[in-house]
Amino acid sequence: MGWRRRLAGLGALGAGAAGVLWAADTRVIEDVLPPEGYPVREVHHNRPVIHPTWTPPTRAAQLKALKQEKFDVLVVGGGATGSGVALDCATRGLKVALIERDDFASGTSSRSTKLIHGGIRYLAQAFQTKIPPESPMDVLRNLTFNPEYLRIVSDDLHERAFMIQSAPFMTRPVPMMIPLYRWWELPIMRVTGLLYDVVAGRRRTVPPSTYIPASEALYQFPSLKPADSKGDSLKGCLVVYDGQQNDTRMNIAIALTAAQNSATVVNHCEVTKLIMDGKPSDPGYSIRGATVCDTMTGEVIDVRADAVINACGVFSDRLRTMADPKATPIMIPGPGTHLILPDYASPDAMGLVWFTRDGRVLYLLPWEGSTIAGTTDSPGDLTFDPRATEDDVRFILAEVNRVLRDKLDRSSVRAAWCGLRPLVRDPTAEPSDTKKLSRHHVVDVVDGGFVTIAGGKWTTYRKMAEDAVDKAIEIHPNLANRVTSDCVTSSMKLIGADRGGRVCHRNFDRVAIALREVYGMDKDVANHLVHNYGTRALQLAEMAISEPGDPFRIESGGPRHWCRLSPQYPQLVAEVIFAVRYEYAETVVDIIARRTRLGFLDVKATLEILPRVLDLMQKELGWSADRRDAEQADARRFLESMYLPMTEADNEATRNLEERLLY
Repeated sequence: MGWRRRLAGLGALGAGAAGVLWAADTRVIEDVLPPEGYPVREVHHNRPVIHPTWTPPTRAAQLKALKQEKFDVLVVGGGATGSGVALDCATRGLKVALIERDDFASGTSSRSTKLIHGGIRYLAQAFQTKIPPESPMDVLRNLTFNPEYLRIVSDDLHERAFMIQSAPFMTRPVPMMIPLYRWWELPIMRVTGLLYDVVAGRRRTVPPSTYIPASEALYQFPSLKPADSKGDSLKGCLVVYDGQQNDTRMNIAIALTAAQNSATVVNHCEVTKLIMDGKPSDPGYSIRGATVCDTMTGEVIDVRADAVINACGVFSDRLRTMADPKATPIMIPGPGTHLILPDYASPDAMGLVWFTRDGRVLYLLPWEGSTIAGTTDSPGDLTFDPRATEDDVRFILAEVNRVLRDKLDRSSVRAAWCGLRPLVRDPTAEPSDTKKLSRHHVVDVVDGGFVTIAGGKWTTYRKMAEDAVDKAIEIHPNLANRVTSDCVTSSMKLIGADRGGRVCHRNFDRVAIALREVYGMDKDVANHLVHNYGTRALQLAEMAISEPGDPFRIESGGPRHWCRLSPQYPQLVAEVIFAVRYEYAETVVDIIARRTRLGFLDVKATLEILPRVLDLMQKELGWSADRRDAEQADARRFLESMYLPMTEADNEATRNLEERLLY
């Protein structure tokens, strides 16, 4: 209990200014404190640590609001875009509710390459009809200028700057080397890098691109092959920078920030039908809400709203045809697979990006203590349970082995997962033209004033949300009378980001130091918590040590040590309870997939910690034995979908997941 002698009390930030306040003395700044004031937990040198106290309304309270209140806007879909729409509405002064069939970021938003980027491939395609070129003459023969691609890059780089600044504790610049094996590629790629920086302009927010010689490239990325498959030696590398994030944690931060701005947000709540005023094609026909089912309890609720915005990604057509049975489908699922490889497949602070043999772009990036490799681009079917195919796994491994010295095989793969890109057909194209896909996001309106926002990518979620809300206000004039502000999200910071600047002066290393010095956490644990929670990491730590019996730390012959879920990873046992209490985690899959990310990082390690997570959630939520069994079965099905596809040998031997992990 030595910390009690060092610390003077518990501090708190209120009502949205979450963070830790470091000051030269112990004076209280009144305008950042709630009326009841703060107790302060003092660290060495008399500097106080003030902890966040805001917690979201309980799920029960949010469900009660769905039943009793009428909303200006109902948003369907809790991925990045839907959560962004809810935040945009709330900050404009509109009364908004958000419902999600599964969990926040349970679909495409959790299965990205984790990049915040402008799309350097689009930049190349703005000037070349063939990617990659094979010779200088190839470059000249395929010269073109496509301003549409250039506009896409410009818009995406603008949004990249916003995303990086909106959650600086979570986002970081990631350098990526483009290996160059032919001399004529050097000036072309150097110009490409410079143009990428010029298009980004003053809001670049990442270091500028640079050229490094072969010797430096091999020093920074030792496993890179010094020659390509044709025998051409490495001449150098262009290093470009983009942003990187933890996508589901970002999505949850957006949803919580919306809740903090008075949005009603509910996961595990599915639309069963739309509430209609009139019939399709009738004069005055309009959509006035939705009937939803709480999938946790089976309760059915009519949610009333003046406008409904559909942000269901690849599943958007389901609701579009509910609103207008004559609506032409516009969504096309585009499966993309990623593999998670060991950390030694890439350096800690350098990624790799290259053109594949068929002209696609593949990334090899450090992420969350592992390496992410992908993605593929194949046709596929619409499903709630996309899975990596054997062809995709072989393709990625073959491409990775084409650029790395040390060969990787299936035994190197810790997880393999697939997501569905929400590709959208251009609404202005002929219905029979299945190849005409919009490269931008699309705001679509069908009969009944039903707005759908579709397409785009993670980087542009904020702009997509803004455009969707603008359209809803345009076609529902009554909403315009209730708006109290223009769109402000382009300058907003998310929960945990020290928005007032009085907390840690946006130097999040200070939060990590407090976690280590005050709470006794290991360095990797402290860094993990800050990177995923920002200043809310202190709230998590305070919750943990305040729990009766101190169950989240153990004695080990000296200072108490924090309990990790897995000895291989920095995720803590306390994160499970924090997610249940303060992040709307309702199922085991919510925890392993979207709060801790272990299911995406390492299927074997996640399977090993599954009983512990089940125990924790059963005790916290009061589950019956039957509910626990159902959760265990759901979690195992999920982990099956996150691992390598079954081989012929697996099928013949009828191996279960544990047995497959051994082979």
